[in-house]
Amino acid sequence: MASDPHTARFEVLPTAAAVREAERLPAPAHLTVTCSPREGPDGSVAVGGELAALGHTVTVHVAARMVRDRAHVDRLLGDMAAAGIEDMFLIGGDAAHPEGPYASAGDLLPLLREHPHAPRTIGIAGYPEGHPEIDPATLADALVAKAPLADYVTTQMCFHPDAILAWSEDIRRRGVTLPVLIGAPGAVDRVRLVKMALRLGIGASVGFLRKQRGLWHLLGLRRSASERIHDELEACLERPERNLVGFHYYTFNQLEDTWTQVRERRHAHEEVATR
Repeated sequence: MASDPHTARFEVLPTAAAVREAERLPAPAHLTVTCSPREGPDGSVAVGGELAALGHTVTVHVAARMVRDRAHVDRLLGDMAAAGIEDMFLIGGDAAHPEGPYASAGDLLPLLREHPHAPRTIGIAGYPEGHPEIDPATLADALVAKAPLADYVTTQMCFHPDAILAWSEDIRRRGVTLPVLIGAPGAVDRVRLVKMALRLGIGASVGFLRKQRGLWHLLGLRRSASERIHDELEACLERPERNLVGFHYYTFNQLEDTWTQVRERRHAHEEVATR
């Protein structure tokens, strides 16, 4: 992954609405398709294929706990390869019980790396602000164990620059040198977010809210406050030794608004830089 401070990925849900929004973007983007508790990784790969056919670069999220067996792995990777999708973001997932032998991302990662249809790049998750069900030491140990087989880290949605800086310093001390994409809020309309959460299912939504703790803050923020938080996080990219390479935007399918906001912010940044 190139160290471009303007790297931007846009996460969408595996829905027809996401495909419609992607069709309306005026230029290709890097889109990542989350792994829905309802549709599973198969739904993510299917929607990812539609997005790739539109000319977008695509990352597919796969939750290890929702992968049933080796045959399921074969089918997922085969379908990704057929669609020209070369990047996977691998997480453990929040299913109460694994559907197969893979209880964590670390269990599945070695198999993916040796597979004939292995993705060109594989990302893993980072939690600068912690995880409600996993203690910090366990999270750190898991990241260190997975890092040699991964290509990059994408973090949870973060709202505290100090937490990003402290976490990045800690993982570097532990020997993790992977490039990091900072999880950041997109142009999220709070009312639409709540409606979408209800439509997706209360249980899954509450689980996501608990894991992505920043969402509790997002629900109480004005748009201007959210943008200021992004500006503070962007300053974190100025330290090359941290290898923070850009942003992963959680759009909640407000893709057009988020893409436009990022483009306008980038143009403003470029104008300031050339003065």
